[in-house]
Amino acid sequence: MCKHPASVITAVALSLAASAVPAHAQSFLQGSPETIWYGNVRLEGAPAQMFARTGGPDRTGAAFRLGYGIAENFDLEAKSAFFDGVSLVGGDGHFRFYDRRDTLATFTVGGHHAFVSNALDSTALDLAASLGHWFSPRLQVYGGAAYSLERLNDVPENTDRTFSRWYAVPGLRVGLAHRLDLLVEGGVGLNDNSPHYITAGLALNVPASDRAAGRRH
Repeated sequence: MCKHPASVITAVALSLAASAVPAHAQSFLQGSPETIWYGNVRLEGAPAQMFARTGGPDRTGAAFRLGYGIAENFDLEAKSAFFDGVSLVGGDGHFRFYDRRDTLATFTVGGHHAFVSNALDSTALDLAASLGHWFSPRLQVYGGAAYSLERLNDVPENTDRTFSRWYAVPGLRVGLAHRLDLLVEGGVGLNDNSPHYITAGLALNVPASDRAAGRRH
């Protein structure tokens, strides 16, 4: 049992820090459909390689999540990403509505705000759904869809200021230890605003109290 969860989270966050990604990129690791174990804190961090759709440069960067298991099938997560000239912050709620015979399904609702140095800020509504299956106690394969509706701030009313991003999101979750997972995920952009990406990072679950217990599946 970990007696110092805050120090563990800080150490992992520092070890996973990475550099910039393009401002127009999908920035948040979606993660597997299993919600955070009840009473646990989870930190996710992943560097990302982005592949531009409209002639721009490919870039590398990172995204982070920090969440807490509110109930057996519901969690809340803060999300952030740090770019060259762009910072994003937001949050999500994840509800696992199906969990039978090693198969899980989760629906996600959230949003984020982008702070941009030399362009307009934007605010987004984020929606996602994911379906996964445990093929062994340490291997989960999942797939889903992600949608964001973004609105540019400080734009005149008669100007088109909204745009959307669509992604198909396949991924793998591999248990490295009881509370530490490897996440490997790809994003297939389904419109010109959505560059393809691939990520690989870690998810660490830390009990918030001695009574908090996790389960693999």
